[in-house]
Amino acid sequence: MEFKSKPLKSYPFKNNRLLVIDWASLSYHQLWSMKTKSSKKQLGSVLPEDDEMIVWRAKMFNRMLDYIRLFNPMDIILCLEGKKAWRKQVVKDYYTKYAEVYYDSIGYYVCSDNYAYRVTKVGDTFGVAKISPKERPVFESLKHRPLGKLPQQTQDMLWGVKTLSGTPVLPSYKGKRGASPWEFSVDKKYWQAYKDEYAMELAPFFRAKAVKCDIAEGDDMIYAAVKKYSGDYDDVIVITRDSDMSQIDVKNLKIFNHTSENFVECLYPQKYLDAKVLSGDTSDNIRGMAYVDAKTGEYKPTKANAVSEKEAVTLLENCPNIYAVAQANGWGEQYMRNRTLIDLSMVPRNVSEAIDVVMDKPAPELAIDWNKTNEWGIPESKVDYYRTLQQFGFFAVLKRENANPESFKGEQLVQKEADMNQKLLDDMATGLDFESVEGIFNGPAFDIGML
Repeated sequence: MEFKSKPLKSYPFKNNRLLVIDWASLSYHQLWSMKTKSSKKQLGSVLPEDDEMIVWRAKMFNRMLDYIRLFNPMDIILCLEGKKAWRKQVVKDYYTKYAEVYYDSIGYYVCSDNYAYRVTKVGDTFGVAKISPKERPVFESLKHRPLGKLPQQTQDMLWGVKTLSGTPVLPSYKGKRGASPWEFSVDKKYWQAYKDEYAMELAPFFRAKAVKCDIAEGDDMIYAAVKKYSGDYDDVIVITRDSDMSQIDVKNLKIFNHTSENFVECLYPQKYLDAKVLSGDTSDNIRGMAYVDAKTGEYKPTKANAVSEKEAVTLLENCPNIYAVAQANGWGEQYMRNRTLIDLSMVPRNVSEAIDVVMDKPAPELAIDWNKTNEWGIPESKVDYYRTLQQFGFFAVLKRENANPESFKGEQLVQKEADMNQKLLDDMATGLDFESVEGIFNGPAFDIGML
């Protein structure tokens, strides 16, 4: 796999650009940015819940202004996460059928792919120990059944068992994410729901269409938006940190990583996708192919580890028709599990149809309510900058009928800001004091009449 990262300094404006934002990805990034060393120094290690929400809302509002200033999109789509994503059931159905459970009077040995765990009840909790491949003969002579053949109560119990580190014994979709500590005053479930409510309330300020389908993930919404609308625009920019978007092979698509603040280009989207299907996705708790020889694709029951990213590339080079190899060697079901979970084109028809219904809804008209920004705690400097973007004709802060390329003066604003930044650097080099620097950053917004 070959990738090119281009540090972003500026980006050419276009008259008809679509901006697609991975709202969950950006929201988490802005929340966790409060825990950086510099943020803790400025804000304090622990903020009250109300203050956390004020800071987060301001950060999200500011990010919207940043992207409008940088890219000047004609239209914006905010892609939100559904709560009943279909992939969870795909994973559960697969392991209900293919996970094998050995048992005796003391407990259970739960085997799935090339993983095995011993589960024993200790009082009201469960003791869990990972079993190495060398120890498998210890339990392989015991009675055993597929998970789905056990009593439902036992199945439910095993689905809920985790190791001390939070790893599920059975690999539920995205099952490791809940193990990460939550370091904020605001309740996690409350914030997760509120971030989408905020997107809906914020959207009219930018004529943005916030799209959410309860049975689809944000990835599905992004993929659908790009496929549906790319032909209507000069180009499409997706803002995300999710590498899964690199599989989308659309000529006028650009992917902007909001954490590194640069564009990421995947030169070979199909090869990237094929390799990821084989090696899995640790962030989503999707395992790589188990018991597969990385050179020949043959079934290899003594192989301890799943196919790695490097091995996936080798396997694809040696076996171009990888699905035929998988079928011939007895791991076709594994392959199709991962293909279904990772390949964004594999969305079930009912999910795709539900997404289309949401996508077809019109974007809101521009609606500005300064009482809301005051309620949200948005700094006046950001409100002023919103007005500055309007003055210079940035499309997304104007009514669509008023978004006129001939009236757009964004290049002048860019030059003015560049001049000010250079002056700041020059002044700092001559020993400008901190209070003066702070004054420059917090100075009044530009007025187009100043030019």
